[in-house]
Amino acid sequence: MSEPVINNFEHIVAAVKAFHEHEGSGHDWQHIRRVCATAGRLAREENADLDVVMLIALLHDVDDRKLTGDVNTEKTLPAARRIMTEAGIDAAVIETVLKGIGSIGFHKTLSGNVERSLEAKIVSDADQLDAIGAIGIARTFVYGAFKSRQMFDPDEIPMETFTKEQYAANNGSTVAHFFEKLLKLHTMMHTNAGRREGQTRHNMMVDYLDAFFREVDASEEWKLRLEKYRMPRDEPSYVFEDFSEARSMAI
Repeated sequence: MSEPVINNFEHIVAAVKAFHEHEGSGHDWQHIRRVCATAGRLAREENADLDVVMLIALLHDVDDRKLTGDVNTEKTLPAARRIMTEAGIDAAVIETVLKGIGSIGFHKTLSGNVERSLEAKIVSDADQLDAIGAIGIARTFVYGAFKSRQMFDPDEIPMETFTKEQYAANNGSTVAHFFEKLLKLHTMMHTNAGRREGQTRHNMMVDYLDAFFREVDASEEWKLRLEKYRMPRDEPSYVFEDFSEARSMAI
């Protein structure tokens, strides 16, 4: 990557931190830090362009409609383009990063086959890993509260299949969201390490929901729904190694 990327990396970090500073839906600066750290680890395993990976990871939410309130920002990515332009990033690199950002997101996967570069696949895995497991459980309830969603509706039937438009319009309970999205994410990883860690985090969510349903005395229907997502655990859990090196370099 060209020299201006290295020289102005701190400018990009500062701009992203400022954007996420007061974010309260679970897409805050700490989320970005975790995604960068995980993506850095995956990039090394996959021999990807680390600079492009870090730019995609840093900027992947600055035009997200959940945060901007404008669906058009996801199409043109004005904030990401502006931040990189102001930092003096090479025009060709900017277009590569924007294409990567534009391919990331669960709702985009619902549109069908999405062409993603290796670097975009890595950030997609890192972003999805932060949506599941222990941190994913916490973020899910934060987002549900942010959107004033009911925590759990005993009579609700989660949507099994849906279009991109139906998913965007859905306002079901937070617990239903686990079944509609989160319990499926481990099957949508692109990298080997992402799949291994995804299984570990998936199992943690199943354990959590198992305990949740016992404590709220949920119906057998809810418990049977959960059984469909229970996975064999005869293989040792895979846990990511320390990310301190990637984090200190990236942020």
